[in-house]
Amino acid sequence: MGMDELKSAFAAKAQVLIAKLETWFEDEVAAIDGEIAAEAPSGSGGSIMGMRPAIDSKRVLDATVITKEVLNMELPPEIIKPGGYGSCDEMIADLVPKLEQVFIGALKVKKPKPAKELEPV
Repeated sequence: MGMDELKSAFAAKAQVLIAKLETWFEDEVAAIDGEIAAEAPSGSGGSIMGMRPAIDSKRVLDATVITKEVLNMELPPEIIKPGGYGSCDEMIADLVPKLEQVFIGALKVKKPKPAKELEPV
């Protein structure tokens, strides 16, 4: 496939990718908010977490399930902004163009070594 075909293929998947990333982000933020609410003493008037990015870069790696499903590729850790993202829009504005570059082969990333099969417990 040439780069133009790959660009078209990515464009066709972009809306689904963005929609799924938005849903994933909301779920992640809700999970974080839930953890904070459970830990915060009642009447503490807010949390120190309000100042931090909503989703840190390690947590963004969990979105690999989406890039695998939609683009058939892993989310390369090196394209994630260090420190993560303060909003869903920020994450999408940063990641989607980079994912396109990786998808069409314009941006080379280290191919992760396949993880050893986990032993069944």
